[in-house]
Amino acid sequence: MTAALATAPHAGADDDYAKYAMNGTYSVVSNGEWARMNDRYQDEPSVRSTWTVTSTCSTALTCAGKVTSSLGWTEDIYTTMGNMWFVKHYVPDWIPCPDGSTAPGLQVYKFYRANDEGMTYVDDPNWAGEDETTGVSGNCGRNRSLVLNLPVKMTKIG
Repeated sequence: MTAALATAPHAGADDDYAKYAMNGTYSVVSNGEWARMNDRYQDEPSVRSTWTVTSTCSTALTCAGKVTSSLGWTEDIYTTMGNMWFVKHYVPDWIPCPDGSTAPGLQVYKFYRANDEGMTYVDDPNWAGEDETTGVSGNCGRNRSLVLNLPVKMTKIG
């Protein structure tokens, strides 16, 4: 008779990776002064919000959780690359059409820890990246997708 050996995971495995998780309250600013609409710079309103983020990491590179925005939505937040995080948010009435109707967009936040010089440090409370919203080609009678990019800065406030 052969006995099978099972190895239980280390009880504090999640604790080992807690420093890589993104948790807390963040001030989030999408800067409209540097907005690009289909790669053409144009002024757009800046958007300010507060996010509450909870996440856990199973490795130093793989983390997942939830983000709740003061703008009234809750979405998944994740990373599979370590420092680059993602949040995808469906915006139902994003594009105003000439006929008065609206069309949806997919907003994707991509961000990473960064100090004022843009260098990455695990313990830095600041994050930088991009807020990109894309409409589906064909919406509002346009043959091309509308893509809006804004730089985003996030600062941990709690």
